[in-house]
Amino acid sequence: MVSWQDAKGAEASGPRKQIERLTISEKGTKIRLVGNVLPRYVYWVTTKEGKKIPVECLRFNRETESFNDSIPDPLKEVPEEIFSETPQFGYVCNVLEMINDKSAVRIFDLKKTIYNQIVSLAKDPEWGNPADPENGYAITVKKESTGPLPQNVKYTVLPGKNAGPLTEEQKKLELYDLEKIIKRPNYEEQKTWLLQNTSLFAHEADDSFKPEETPEDLG
Repeated sequence: MVSWQDAKGAEASGPRKQIERLTISEKGTKIRLVGNVLPRYVYWVTTKEGKKIPVECLRFNRETESFNDSIPDPLKEVPEEIFSETPQFGYVCNVLEMINDKSAVRIFDLKKTIYNQIVSLAKDPEWGNPADPENGYAITVKKESTGPLPQNVKYTVLPGKNAGPLTEEQKKLELYDLEKIIKRPNYEEQKTWLLQNTSLFAHEADDSFKPEETPEDLG
């Protein structure tokens, strides 16, 4: 108990929740999908400090997975001879990974090939939605090197037997709020950040917006 004079009120903050991302091992990683998936389409831009940062394509609708070219997009204003990076699809979801016989929540950054294989399973009547809390099943993601470069990798998704309902303990686990972690800026925010932090435009502007990919907490 604290006295009213010593109470911190709004200044107090809870413990920070570290973001744990799933890593696929060479032998394959078995997981259980939970919740929904967040589709993305991003540009990879280089900041003035030389860091590669994913920036949302504002013309891409996360809900419908479709494009609307009538929506203003700052990166469409950059001449092709200056900005030549190819945008990429990216997908993010929550998964459960077994760690020391306990289920641990992880963020899974899915490659498009992994995403497409999971979607195919979900639409197959024989398998159904692997993320269903009652009738879902585990999947194993395997990684195979196909060449000398880091990007020369083939991913294969293998469905497991029906695992049945999630346990009460698993249902109580706190999932990551993906929309909150991977914030989607509006046009003005994104344009101002690009002006301030990249060399894609000729002038600068002041703004505090910064597209965070992995913030330290969810608050």
